[in-house]
Amino acid sequence: MSLPAVRGQISFSDTIRAYNKERIVTNAKGMAALTTWGFANMVAGGTGFAVASQDEWRYFHEMNAIWGAVNTGIGVAGYLRACKEIRIKTDAEKAYKAYRRDKTIYLVNIGLDVVYAGIGAGLVQYAKGDTKNPDMYRGFGKSLAIQGAALFIFDNIMFAAHNRSSGKWFTIMEEIRFTGNGIGFTHTFR
Repeated sequence: MSLPAVRGQISFSDTIRAYNKERIVTNAKGMAALTTWGFANMVAGGTGFAVASQDEWRYFHEMNAIWGAVNTGIGVAGYLRACKEIRIKTDAEKAYKAYRRDKTIYLVNIGLDVVYAGIGAGLVQYAKGDTKNPDMYRGFGKSLAIQGAALFIFDNIMFAAHNRSSGKWFTIMEEIRFTGNGIGFTHTFR
């Protein structure tokens, strides 16, 4: 005998779909922002490179344009992935793994961003020594430091946006019981 659905009741699969959709929409918005940042860097970097009269600033704008192209490519690919992903039905385990993967990616990226900024600062310091092309080291270094700092902010925002959902995912995954031959769902009313 099956019980009739209670009006306004949300099923387990609907809850998983809602959480997964929230994750995907967050990623899509982030990738749109990254694409915008990247495109702005390509345009400003290309323009700056064309009009800069000092070598240091030509190198600075050149590196910004290169980073802009990379960030635009990553942003577009990520946005297209999110658009594809939103149409795919997924189960609880796959949705949760995708959520954990996204958080891990942003956390690793935060570490890489610190490395980028550190390398940039190191290049600026290296330019103060006896080098054959200090303008190149200063220009590339300043660009790397700025790009690393900007991406550090971006990746922290994205990590925080995904981390905000941790409590919801923990609650729902706590209610799932995996056994050797099946999956069960329990809920404790409080």
